[in-house]
Amino acid sequence: MNSAQFSEKQISAFSSEYKLRRKQQMLRFFCATALTLVSCRMAYRGMLGRKYVPNMFQLNYKPPPFSYKGEATSALALGSGLATGGLAMVIFGGCWIADISTFPEFSFKLKKLMGQESDSSQFSMDTETTQIINQLERILSSEKK
Repeated sequence: MNSAQFSEKQISAFSSEYKLRRKQQMLRFFCATALTLVSCRMAYRGMLGRKYVPNMFQLNYKPPPFSYKGEATSALALGSGLATGGLAMVIFGGCWIADISTFPEFSFKLKKLMGQESDSSQFSMDTETTQIINQLERILSSEKK
C-alpha cells in the first residue's frame, strides 16, 4: 500500500477538536433541558398557587378574584418557555446524536439520508484531513474485498 501512514499521535491531535465539538453539543442540549425544566417547574408552581382551597366558613363555590391580564401574560410566558425549551431539546439532542454542528453538515447528512449523492468537495478541508479520509476509505474498501 503506497498511502501515507499516520501515527496514533497525529490522529489523536484531532481528537481534542472532536471532544471540544461534542462537549459544545452536549452543553447546548443541557442548556435547552435546563430551560425546559425551569419553565415546567414555574408552570407547576403557578398551577399550585391558583388552586382555591377554602378555609373553615368560606364559600367553596366562589373563587377569589384574579387578574385576567396577569393570567394571560403568565400563561403566554410559561407556554412559550415550555414550547421553546422542548423544541430546542429535540433539535440540539438530534444534532448531538447525529454529530451535526453547522448548517452545511446538516444539509450534507440530510442529503445522504435521502439517498442523494452529494459531493464532499463543498466542505473545505486541509491536506491532513484529506489524507486521513483517503486512507480510511482505502482501508474500508480493502476490507470489503
